[in-house]
Amino acid sequence: MTSSSSSFYIVDSLEILTCPVCFNLYKEPIALPCGHSFCRVCLETSWESRKEDKCCVCPNCREVFLQKPKMKENVIIANLVEKMKLKKRKFRLGVDVRHAEHGYSKSGCNDSHCELCYREAAKRCVPCEILCCEQHLKPHQQKGHKLVDPGVKIEEQGFIEYGKPILLYCKDDGILMGVTCTCGKHSNHNVVGVEIAHAELKGVLAAKYPHVSESMQSVASRLQQVQEEEEQTEKLGKDAEDRLEGKRRLVCQFVNESVDLMKIEINKRKMEKLSLLGKQREKLEQQMEFLRQGKSTMDTALQELEAVSFLQGYKDLLKRVETMSDFKFMKTLLPVLDFSKEEKNLDVLIKLNKKFLGKIQKGPVSNSGKVELDQNNMRNLYGRTLRLDPNSANRQIKISRDLRTATRAKTENQYPEHPDRFDRYLQVVSSESFSSGRHYWEVDVRSSSFWGIGICSNSMGRKGEESVLGGNPESWCLWKYKNKYSAYHNNQKTALSVPGNPERVGFFLDCEAGELTCFGDSRVLHVFRGTFTNPVKPAVGVGSFDGSVQFSSFSHLERSSGDLVRWRVVCPSVRQSVSPSVHKHLKLLLRNR
Repeated sequence: MTSSSSSFYIVDSLEILTCPVCFNLYKEPIALPCGHSFCRVCLETSWESRKEDKCCVCPNCREVFLQKPKMKENVIIANLVEKMKLKKRKFRLGVDVRHAEHGYSKSGCNDSHCELCYREAAKRCVPCEILCCEQHLKPHQQKGHKLVDPGVKIEEQGFIEYGKPILLYCKDDGILMGVTCTCGKHSNHNVVGVEIAHAELKGVLAAKYPHVSESMQSVASRLQQVQEEEEQTEKLGKDAEDRLEGKRRLVCQFVNESVDLMKIEINKRKMEKLSLLGKQREKLEQQMEFLRQGKSTMDTALQELEAVSFLQGYKDLLKRVETMSDFKFMKTLLPVLDFSKEEKNLDVLIKLNKKFLGKIQKGPVSNSGKVELDQNNMRNLYGRTLRLDPNSANRQIKISRDLRTATRAKTENQYPEHPDRFDRYLQVVSSESFSSGRHYWEVDVRSSSFWGIGICSNSMGRKGEESVLGGNPESWCLWKYKNKYSAYHNNQKTALSVPGNPERVGFFLDCEAGELTCFGDSRVLHVFRGTFTNPVKPAVGVGSFDGSVQFSSFSHLERSSGDLVRWRVVCPSVRQSVSPSVHKHLKLLLRNR
C-alpha cells in the first residue's frame, strides 16, 4: 500500500471509527438495539443528563427505549479501533523513517512539509494530526475536517470536540470555542474568556434562583393540597361505602323481619281458619253419618219389612225422618286471607326503588332528587297526622280534644297568657316542626269559607300586624276568601285560578329541595320556594264564624298498638336506626287490616 493510499485509508477509518458524541476513537464501544455505537462513558453521560425523561434515547437517531437496554461491548468495532491505532503507529513510523532518510525532522526546519510526500505542506489536519500538501489535502477537505495553518500547534488550541481544553465562550451564539475559531464566523462576536463567562452567567442564573425556589414552594404547596384532597376523597369514599353497607344491612334486616312477621301473621290466620274448617268438617261428617244411617233404615222399611213390622215401627221412623229433614247446616263466618293492600304498598315501594335505581344508572346523584309522586303515594310514604298547639291559638280559636280541629268561636276562650299565642289574628300553629326530610299533610276545609293554611318559621312573631300568615318573609300561606284563592308570602299575593271549591287541601314539604307544594284535591295549586332548613311549623287561620278546619288523620297507615309492641320487640335495632319517614313506611308495610 502506497503512502497516499495509506493516508486515504487512515482518513476513512478515522471517520468510521469515531464516536459521534466525543469525536474521538471509540473507547469501550457499546452497540444499541437501533444499531448505533458509542463510547460507554459518552452514552452513560448522555443518559445521566436526561434523567428527567425517565427513558433512554439514542443520541444519534433519537429512538426511545422505555427501559434501559443492556449495554454490550461492540467487539468488532473495538478490534477495528485497536487495528487502526496499530496501523496509525506504523504509518507514523514509516513517515518518520522516510524523513530521516532525506534529512527531514518534524521538529526541525522541515516540519512544514507534507507528511505523506515531500512537497510543501499547505495545511495541518486537526483530527488526523498530519501535515498535507494541496494534493493530499483534498480527502480531508471532502470529509470536512478542521484545517489550520502548518505552523499552528494543535496542542495550544482549545477544540472541545477533540478532547482539548476550551478557552473561549461566544456570548452571541452561546457556544464554547477554541482560540482559532475567533478568526472565522465569530470574528465580530462578543467573545470572552471561559472564567469571565462563567462568572457572568453564573450571576444571571443565581438571580433567577429565588424565582425557581418560589415556584418550587408554590408547586410543593399545591402538591400537598392535591395529596390532601386525594386522601380526603379516599376517606369520604370509604365512609360513604361504609354507610351504604350499613344501610344495606338495615334494609336486608328490615326485609327479612318484615317478611317473617307477615309470614307469622299469615300462618296465624291460616291456622285459625283451618281450625274452624276442621271443626265444621267433623260436624258435617257426623251429620252425614246420621243421614246415611237414617237412609239405610228407610230403605229397609220400604223394601223388606212386612206390614205388621212396618206399622209397629212407623212412628219412630217418621219422627227420625222429620229430624233429618229439619237439619240445618252450620254457618260460620271465617276470616279471609287477604293481603292485597299490603302487597300493593310493597308494589309502590318497588316502583319507587326502580325509579331511584334508574336515576343512579343515568349518572351521579348530585342531590337527593325529588321522586315524582302522586298524592296517594305521598300519603303512604310521607303522611303526617298533625296536632294543634293550644299555647299558640288565638282566644277566638277553639281547639278540639284530639287537637286536630280549629274552630272560630263567637266568644273568647279563657286561655292563659303565652308568648307563642297569636293576639290579633285568628291563627294557630301545629305542635310539630320540620327542618329536614319530606312531609305531607292534609286539611279538611269543607266547614269554612274563609281560611288560610300554610307554614311559618318558629321565630315568626305572634303579636301585632306583622303576625298574619304570608304577610312577612317567615311565612308561606294559601288563602281562600269570597271563593277566591291566592298564594301569600312576604306581603306579596299571587292570584290562583282554582276550578270549583276543593274540600281538602294538601301540602308536600321538601326541606332539602326548598319546596312547598300546595294541592287542591288532586290538582297542584301553587309551589312555594324558599329555605326550609330552619324549623318551620304548619299553621292554619279561620276567618268565617263557626267555621272550622281539621288536620286529616293518617292513623290508618299506622299499626295497631299490639302490632307496635311486637314491632318494638322484634325489630328494635331497625326502629331505632331508621329515619321517621322510613319508620312510618315500615309500619305501613307491616300493618294489620
